[in-house]
Amino acid sequence: MVSGRGTRFLIIANPTAGRRDSASYARKIARLLQAGAAECAVAFTTRRGDAESIARKALRESRGESGARLCVVACGGDGTIQEVVNAVMLEPGGAGILGLAPAGRCNDFASALGIRCDAEQVAGILLAGKTRPVDVGKVNDRYFCTVAALGFDAAVSRYVNHMRMPLRGTIAYVYGALRVLLVYRPVAVRIVCDDVTLHGPRFLVASANTSSYGGQMRIAPDANPFDGMLDLCVVSVLSRLRVLRLMRRVIRGEHGGLPEVSLVRSRSARIESPERREIWADGELVGETPAVIEVVPEAVRVAVPESFV
Repeated sequence: MVSGRGTRFLIIANPTAGRRDSASYARKIARLLQAGAAECAVAFTTRRGDAESIARKALRESRGESGARLCVVACGGDGTIQEVVNAVMLEPGGAGILGLAPAGRCNDFASALGIRCDAEQVAGILLAGKTRPVDVGKVNDRYFCTVAALGFDAAVSRYVNHMRMPLRGTIAYVYGALRVLLVYRPVAVRIVCDDVTLHGPRFLVASANTSSYGGQMRIAPDANPFDGMLDLCVVSVLSRLRVLRLMRRVIRGEHGGLPEVSLVRSRSARIESPERREIWADGELVGETPAVIEVVPEAVRVAVPESFV
């Protein structure tokens, strides 16, 4: 645990994140931190990959410095957080703390840690200095925070990522799902995890570090980013009508008992397919099959509310 007032803060903000006011949101958090006697700077991204490169540079420079420890605050959606997490994971020696200022279309990782899109709450958490090591997932050589998926959910993520409609959260996911459902075809896969092997056509495969994605779509209700495990949700081929019924149950996290749904807990899973298939996580493309998806326990130390310590 590190006192927030003995920590330097760098807020990396994505001004095009879902809220579209994340620049002013980031500046407000910075003012609150400075009012709490903390040193704080703000950097803005201009393109994909900027958050990761800015964070890596700052973390690298901080390793050679004495005094206050660096907390890199990801201000944006799950994709911005993913970039900062990859920077933290690639810099050796536990150089920094991760802070979260959710401001995206979907904010499932922050939500899993009890952090809201509220500048006062975010600044209070950062100044309090309460931290906890949190698990992250890994697809081949890329780290993710929430859920990695292929099949239907990967197709929906691609659609939502590129759509221009000003929708956020669950509404954006459901809209994208309805559009994708019109043309989607199941994928043939082979999944090996621990003593379980699944193969054949599947509607979707999701490997979850947190319980939800797509703005609180509870694909793996029991997933927990502190337990050192991933929760796999594998769904068999469904009719379009059945998919619509299933989506309602997924929102409530009540799909686990359905015959088309398999829920498996594992530290890792290998996924293969006859053709290369995209894998999306945190709303971003993170890889293709064949892939090994695994958990990295207690990988990143995150500033969290006191109730999560």
